[in-house]
Amino acid sequence: MLYIKPLGLLFAALILSSCSFMAIAADSNETVHFKTDTSSGQYTATAANYDVNNYVFYAKKDQHLKITLDTKSTKLWVILLNSKLERIADLNPFSADINDNGEYILPYTGKYSIRIGQYRAFARRGESSHYTLTIAID
Repeated sequence: MLYIKPLGLLFAALILSSCSFMAIAADSNETVHFKTDTSSGQYTATAANYDVNNYVFYAKKDQHLKITLDTKSTKLWVILLNSKLERIADLNPFSADINDNGEYILPYTGKYSIRIGQYRAFARRGESSHYTLTIAID
């Protein structure tokens, strides 16, 4: 019984230390709204450390999604998520997921999330990258 108490304390300390590491990454969530009679919007932000910026929107099947990431940084990754997608869609400019017009054809109707973050090597060093994201859906 004497060993259970120290092991329990050790276990609790390990849990709390892992939770404090997760608190370092402060993800942001932005709901995408387009102005009346427009089909695009711009968002300016910074990706720092392990932070991930999320841009959430609803779209219909077969709509064309085009994103432009205006940045001087080569440290950023851009992906698209949807609960029905079998795999994450890569939205970087030279991705095979993008067609010749630089668009991704949305395969489902529903909620999507564009996520932007830094590659791990740069995040580990505490670097940051500024960008302007343009999202267009036709």
